[in-house]
Parts: sequence; C-alpha cells; structure tokens
Amino acid sequence: MPNLDSLYQIRNMRFLLILCLCLTCSFIESAHTEESKEKQKRTTTIAPVILVTDGLNKDGSLVENYQRGLRYAIDYFGNYGPYYVYLLGPGSEESVRKIFRQRAISRVDRDLRTPAELQIKEFLSRPNVTREIKAVLEGKSEGGLTWTQDPPVLYEDVTTNATERENNPIENTWGALHEYHHVFQMAHCDTKQERSSDKHINSWMAEGMASYSSAKFMDNLGLVDFKAYMHDLRKSGGNIGRPGINDFLEQTKDWQLDNESYWDSGEFPQVYYMMGAWATAYLIHEQNVDEVAVLKNWYFDIPRIGKSAAFKKHMGLSLAEFYKRFTLFIQQSDEEVMKIFD
Repeated sequence: MPNLDSLYQIRNMRFLLILCLCLTCSFIESAHTEESKEKQKRTTTIAPVILVTDGLNKDGSLVENYQRGLRYAIDYFGNYGPYYVYLLGPGSEESVRKIFRQRAISRVDRDLRTPAELQIKEFLSRPNVTREIKAVLEGKSEGGLTWTQDPPVLYEDVTTNATERENNPIENTWGALHEYHHVFQMAHCDTKQERSSDKHINSWMAEGMASYSSAKFMDNLGLVDFKAYMHDLRKSGGNIGRPGINDFLEQTKDWQLDNESYWDSGEFPQVYYMMGAWATAYLIHEQNVDEVAVLKNWYFDIPRIGKSAAFKKHMGLSLAEFYKRFTLFIQQSDEEVMKIFD
C-alpha cells in the first residue's frame, strides 16, 4: 500500500500534467485567434470601385468581362481593399482628368494637418501621375497595380489603354485575375522592404504565382486550356513575351530564380513570370503541395514568421532546397516536364 507522500506526489504530477495541457491548449487557441485577427484586419467589407472613362463600356461588356475575373478572384482570396479599378482611354480628356482627381481624393489622409486640397494637388503633380495621364490621352498601354502602405491603405489597378481590354474579353478577364492576386499578396507583405527581405516576397513569387493562378482560374472558367498555356510558356512565351523558356535556357546558363536584378537587365518576363509560373506548378503538381496552400495559405504566415519559415512550413522544404530541385527540373525536355500534369 503506497504511503501518503507517494499519493501526494502522484496527485501533484497529475495536477502539473493537467496544467501543462491547459497552457498548451491556451497557447494554440491564442495563436489561432491572433492569426484570425490578422486575416480580419487585412480584409474589408468595402466593394471594389470601377471607374471608366467616357466613351468606353458603351454596351457594358468592358466592365462585365473585368468583373468576371474579379468576382472569381475575390471568392478565392477574400475581399481586400479598398480596391479601385481605373479603366481609362483617350476618348474624353475631361473625363480622364476628373477620374484622376477622384483618384487623388481617395488617397487623402484626413488625419494630416495638410489641407485635403493641397494633398490632391500634390498627388496630381507627381511625375508618375502626370506620365500616366499623358499615356492615357495618347492611347499608350501603361499602368498596372499600385498601392499604398501608409494610411489611407488602398490598392489600384490602373489601365491606361482600356480600349485594348474592351476589344479582347479574354485578356480583360485574365488581367483582372492576375492583378487581384497581387492585391492579396501585397496585403501580406511589408512592401517598404526589399523583395529579398524575409517580410516581402521575391518577384518570381509575386509574378509567377499570379501568372499560374490566373491561367488556372481561366481554365476553371472554361476560357483557356491551362496545360496548353503552360506548354506555350516553354515553346514561345505565350501571352507574356519572347523568347520562351526553352530559348531563354539555351541562351542563359547562370540564371537564378531569386535574383532580383532582372528588372534592370530585361530578362524579368522569362524568369519572374514564365519560370515563376512553372515553379508554382512544380510545387503543386510535382511536390504535391495543396494548391490553396501554395496560392493562398502560406501568405498568412509571412507577417508573423517571415517568408522563409512560412515557405518551409507550408511547402515542406526550404527555399534553398526548392531552388536546387526546381533548377534541375525545369531544364528537362518539354515531354518530361509536362508529365507533372498527368
């Protein structure tokens, strides 16, 4: 028969075990709560705003085909914003300048001592803004996604030549999908830091994952053949540019997926968009990582634990190991690499 001291020890051990379990559960619950709060903080209930220059969208198809992609993307990623879409063309200078003024108004920080009108004037006089207005009036295709990180936080898809979008419904929907993936991405990055920083994402992650997702979603919508598109990126460069991956690899032996200097050297379409799309496909179809984890879930952890740890947690391998494996994979023949989709 055990003595009283032994009984007390057993009771104390049970108490400590229960206490440890309670603390562990509390910690896990707290972590989930913080993650949930982080996600909620970055989403919004405000619907995207689409502004169109006079002379465009006469039959409603321009906005309708853009919204076809935007609705799909929001349903997949969640509603982030405020998000403003500017579909612009040279039909009316008055309309163009009115929209740019509305754009300036949306950026006014009411907490600043600087009067709103001065903030509006300052925005409209910025060199990049005056260049965009000029590009619109000249019918040039420029613009793209832009955002603010300081208050008021917002995201903008600026299309300076929406006439092209209006004449090409497929590319219009495709563009909406691609740019909104960027909205989701940037909402979970510290864009004040370099892309090589652990709190920001590399260019191949941004452009490659958005290129993959938009093509895959277009296939889901029945608008393109995803496998054929991925094959085209290797053969010709598809709708991204020239040369394609195969010719690029033949000409360039020392490329690196995480090299951020290609924006300056001019090789960014092949590395960040095309190779990045294939790197995304490699994770999903060859490494068998769940699609939602690759395109969405891992981003939630970047603000908390950084890009490297978040990648390893969700993809199951380190970035360094991934780069090694993918470099060997992508250099195989078309026939070999296309097998990952079978």
